[in-house]
Amino acid sequence: GAMPSIVDAIGRRQLEREDGFLFDDNDDEEEDNDGVEETKKSKTQTPKKFDVVGDIAILHSLPPDIINNEEEKKKIGEAIMERNKAIKVCAVRTSSLTGTDRSPGSNGFEIIAGMNRSPLVTSHMEYGIKCVVDLSHTFFSPRMGQERLRICQQVARGENVLVLFSGIGMDAMQIAGRTEAKSVTAIELNPVAMACAKNGQRMLERNKAVKVAGAAERLHLVEGDVLDVLPTLEHGAYDRIVAPRPKEGALDGDLGTGDGGVQFLEALLPLLRVHGGECHWYDFAADHELPNCERTRKSISDVCDKMGYDMEVIHVARAGSIAMRQIRVCMDFRITGRKSSC
Repeated sequence: GAMPSIVDAIGRRQLEREDGFLFDDNDDEEEDNDGVEETKKSKTQTPKKFDVVGDIAILHSLPPDIINNEEEKKKIGEAIMERNKAIKVCAVRTSSLTGTDRSPGSNGFEIIAGMNRSPLVTSHMEYGIKCVVDLSHTFFSPRMGQERLRICQQVARGENVLVLFSGIGMDAMQIAGRTEAKSVTAIELNPVAMACAKNGQRMLERNKAVKVAGAAERLHLVEGDVLDVLPTLEHGAYDRIVAPRPKEGALDGDLGTGDGGVQFLEALLPLLRVHGGECHWYDFAADHELPNCERTRKSISDVCDKMGYDMEVIHVARAGSIAMRQIRVCMDFRITGRKSSC
């Protein structure tokens, strides 16, 4: 549709201002916005915790007593912008993430101060690598920055890496721009996120701070449904697969009957190198399941058993909190070979 070209125009306008603000990569584990503090100049209480994506401050909630008070909301937004001159827009999330692309939607934000920007697009810098984000129509969390770095640190020279559900492409761009991977393939279904990723790839090409040769050329963006694309890829061709799968509504985690993404596991396992291929599998767990995450471990080992692979769990990492007592975890596991009976 028309969306990607809008992203393109706005993305380009953002990019031409090569003033690259430095933002606080505040990977705060907390998702709540209860903390409030009074700014020195005014008596306005501003939330202590909010996400900054590019030049946009995103509040996840507001105190109930001011939700319908336009004036108070504007004061809060202006107080946040007063404290950080790089912030040009202050928005409050008004809907939870819905749909397969986990985006807030066109009406997902209310701008309470600053520029009235629609769609809500910005460029965001993370550890020297820039991406374009359409906050209304894609899913991006600046809190995953440290997790992206953790994965980069595990990528060895010459690896072929596959990133599923790659969104606006930050995970894939970090790997392409920060490691000596031979190739990084990223699959994403949402066309708006893909348009953002293509913008990011163009910026990666021009980014003087990226020291690895040919970062943008080694990045391959594939638009499509993971379950349609995976069967077309070569078996055993990938040394590493990053799978930050989307949350399947309330059914995920230990709260219900979500299949824990079994269909994705079944589709990706054959693509891993049979001896030593590694997967970073993201799941949603309740706090009491940590640190072992037995349920997640069992869902992986059951699929491996069924498909005739031996596997070992290397590490379980906490990858930022999602909501009350629901935590995003990453289970790194390795395929160690085929079962002898297969």
